[in-house]
Amino acid sequence: MSDRELKAVAVVGLGSIMPDAPNTATFWQNLMNSKYSINDVDPTRWDPELYYDPDPKAPDKTYSRIGGWVRDWEWEPLKWRLPIPPKVSDAMDLAQKWSIVCARELLADYGYPERPLNTERTGVILGNALGGDLHLMTAGRALFPEFYQNLLKAPSFLGLSSDMQKKIFQEFMEGVDNHFLGITEDTMPGELSNIVPGRVAALFNFNGPNYATDAACASAMAAFAAAIDGLVSHEYDAVITGGVDANNGVSTFVKFCKIGALSATGSRPYAEGADGFVMGEGSALFLLKRVEDAERDGDKIYAIIRALGASSDGKGKGITAPNPVGQRYAVERAWQNAGVSPTTATMIEGHGTSTAVGDLVEAKALNDFFKGVGSQNQSIALGSVKSNVGHLKAAAGAAGMLKAVLSLHHQMIPESLNFQKPNPGLDFTQAPFYVPTKTMPWEATQDGVRRAGVSAFGFGGTNFHAVLEEYIPGRVSSEMKARKASVVVNGSGGAPTQRGEAKTPLRGALVIGDQSKAAIATRLEAVLADAKNGKIPEKKAPAEKDLRASMRLAIDFENADDLVKKGQRALKALNSDNDAMWRAMRAKGIFFGQGSPGKIAFLYTGQGSQYINMIEDLRDADPLVGDLFKRADEVMTPLLGTPLSKYIFADKSDTAAMAAAEHDLKQTAITQPAVLTVDPSLSRM
Repeated sequence: MSDRELKAVAVVGLGSIMPDAPNTATFWQNLMNSKYSINDVDPTRWDPELYYDPDPKAPDKTYSRIGGWVRDWEWEPLKWRLPIPPKVSDAMDLAQKWSIVCARELLADYGYPERPLNTERTGVILGNALGGDLHLMTAGRALFPEFYQNLLKAPSFLGLSSDMQKKIFQEFMEGVDNHFLGITEDTMPGELSNIVPGRVAALFNFNGPNYATDAACASAMAAFAAAIDGLVSHEYDAVITGGVDANNGVSTFVKFCKIGALSATGSRPYAEGADGFVMGEGSALFLLKRVEDAERDGDKIYAIIRALGASSDGKGKGITAPNPVGQRYAVERAWQNAGVSPTTATMIEGHGTSTAVGDLVEAKALNDFFKGVGSQNQSIALGSVKSNVGHLKAAAGAAGMLKAVLSLHHQMIPESLNFQKPNPGLDFTQAPFYVPTKTMPWEATQDGVRRAGVSAFGFGGTNFHAVLEEYIPGRVSSEMKARKASVVVNGSGGAPTQRGEAKTPLRGALVIGDQSKAAIATRLEAVLADAKNGKIPEKKAPAEKDLRASMRLAIDFENADDLVKKGQRALKALNSDNDAMWRAMRAKGIFFGQGSPGKIAFLYTGQGSQYINMIEDLRDADPLVGDLFKRADEVMTPLLGTPLSKYIFADKSDTAAMAAAEHDLKQTAITQPAVLTVDPSLSRM
C-alpha cells in the first residue's frame, strides 16, 4: 500500500456518443449484447471507389475500408436552446458537436440545473488530437492554387483555347464549392482542437479552466490526470473530462495504412489472427467531483477513480514501437498511487489494439507486473472495448474508462469479442489473466471491493494506467481522512518521506507516553540516568504507541545536559498535582498532555512581521523548509523578475545589500509572498 496522499475522485455524470450508440445507455446495452459495431465506411464519409485499393503498396490508397462509425445521432442546438446559429454550426467539426452533445447528456445525467453545480468553479479538460477532419477540407481548398498552377503548366491544358480553359476552371470550382466548405470567419474556431473544450465551457458558462490535452491515443487519459490534479488541489470543485475523436477521414486511413497499422479484416484484441487495429470514432465525457463533496451533496456515484500513473517509453526500438518497460512503469505507478494491492484487481480494460506486436508487448508488461506482485493465475479478466467499437485514438482511454465505470456500476464484466484462440505469443494458462468470452456477473472480491485497471498508450511512447473501484458509501472518504491524520502524525505535517516514514527531528525530541504519571516518571528516570552519563536518546520520530497513549510527556532538548536539566523539572511536575507548573514550562520546551489530542490550528502572521533573513537557519537546516523556498522562487521569479529569496536573505556583512533588502521587504508586492512563504514553511516543519 502506498503512503502517498490518496487522490480519489467520484464519477457523478456520464455522456457519450459511440459507434451504434448515440448515448450511454445504448452503449452499455450494446456491450451487454456483445454487439460488434465495425463495418464498411459509409460513402458519404469518404468514397471507397476513390481511395480503396486492396494492395497495401498502392500509393495514396487505403487497403482498409472498415471502421467503427458514429451514425444516427441528434444535433439540434436551437431546439435545445443553445445559441449556435446555422452558419456557425455548419463550420463546426464533428469533434466539437459530439463534445457538446455528450456534455448535455452528462449534465442531464447529473441532474443539472435542478441539482446545483457551481459553474464558476467547474472546469472542462478534454483529450483530443488534431481537432477533427474538417480542417483537412478547408486546408485543401486553401491550397487549391498550388494544384491550379500545375494545371496551367500541363501541355494538354495549355493547348486549349482561353475560353475553354476558363470554362473548365469555372466548372471545376463549382464542384469545389459544393464539396469543400468556403473559408469564413467561423472556419478557424470551428476546427481547432482547443475549441473543443472551449465550446462546452462557453455554451454552459463554466468559468473553471478549459483546455485540451494531446497525448495521441492516450489523450483522454492525460485529460483525466490533469482534471484530477486540479480537483484535489481545489483549483475547482467539478470538472468535465474525457476525450473525443472524429478523425476517421480518408487521409488518416491512408497514412496509417502506409505504416501497416490498420486491419482490413476486423478487430480481435489479444487473439490469434490480430493483424492491425480498426479505426473508430466517438466521445465519452465524465463529470468528476471530490469524493467527500459528492457524498455531501448526495450525488449518484458511478465509480471511484483512485489514481493514475504515467510514464514514457524512453529509449525504445523506435518512436512508434511500444516498449513493455515504459508500459509497466505506468501500471506500477498507478497502483502505487492508488494505495491498494494490485492483487485485488479482477478486471483490466487493456489498451488491446489488435495489433499482433502491440498486444504481445502490453500483455508482457501486465504479466510482469501482476505476476510479480503475486496475482493468481487467471484471476483477472482482460478485455478491450476496441473489440466492440474499434480504436477511438484520442478518445480510446475515454472509451475504456466508460466501459470500466459502467462495469463497476452494474457489477458485470462484458465479453471481449472475437477471441477464439489467444495470440500465439501469449500463454494465458500461466498468466494472471483470462479473456472473457461471454458477458458474466462480476463476482465479489476477497476484500469486498471490485477493482479495475484501465490502460491507454499513445503513439510516440506516452503511457497511462488508471485504477478504479466500485463505490461503497463512506469507504473511500473515511480512508482519505485516516490518511490525512496519519500524515500529520507520521509525516511532519504534510510532508511524508518517499516511504511514508516520519521525519527525523532536527533536535532531540523525547516523547514518553503511558497510562499514568507514575509510569511516565519511571521511564523518564531511566532516560535521565543515561543522560547524566552523556548518553541521549537517538534522534528519531516518536513511537506510535507513545503518541497515542492516554498521557504524554514531550521534552525538546539540545544535548545531554539540557535533557537532564529539563527532565528533572518534568519529574518534579509529574510528582506534583500542580498543573500550573506545566503551563509555566511550555516556554522551556517541556509539554504534558492527557486524553485525546485536540485539533491543531495555525495562526499566521501578516504584513509587518517580516524581517531580513527571517528563518534563514531553518531554511538551511530543514529540507522541508528549503524546498518550499525553492518552490516559491520558481513561482515568483516570472512575476518579480528575481527569485523571492533574493529579497528575503542578504549578506549581513554587506551594508548596501542589507539596506536594499530592508527597503524591498517593505514593498507589498514582495512582503506578502515573503510572509506567505515563511508561514507555511513553519507549518510544514
